Amino acid sequence: MVKQGKSIQLGKLTLDCKLDGKAILAIEKRLHKSILSLFMDANGNAQLPPANELLIVLQGANKTHGVSDQDIISAFEDYIENGGTTVDLFSNVSDLLQESGFFGNKAKNTKTTSKSEPEMNLLDLDNEETDL
Repeated sequence: MVKQGKSIQLGKLTLDCKLDGKAILAIEKRLHKSILSLFMDANGNAQLPPANELLIVLQGANKTHGVSDQDIISAFEDYIENGGTTVDLFSNVSDLLQESGFFGNKAKNTKTTSKSEPEMNLLDLDNEETDL
């Protein structure tokens, strides 16, 4: 059974978000850091990440086709103008991470796949050389 994504309302835009492996790699590549490091400072204390980094996570996890960065920015502006807060946005991203198993409670998947070793070398390529 394939788990459905989390629906997140951002202004007038509804995003269908799911953090699969490819999305996690793309988000972390774009952020130049781990997704989990968004929520911790250098001393390991909890922190509220900047709104733009939360939006990068949502954009990377979004499975709704045709949504550009500019669409996300416009939806965020509408979201803020209509009473949404960055704390609410943080809560939505936290919920998405929770549902995706970032905090260790996701059910283990017993399905195994065999990937060829050369395919893993794609992680070393520059942005222009891969479709991540």
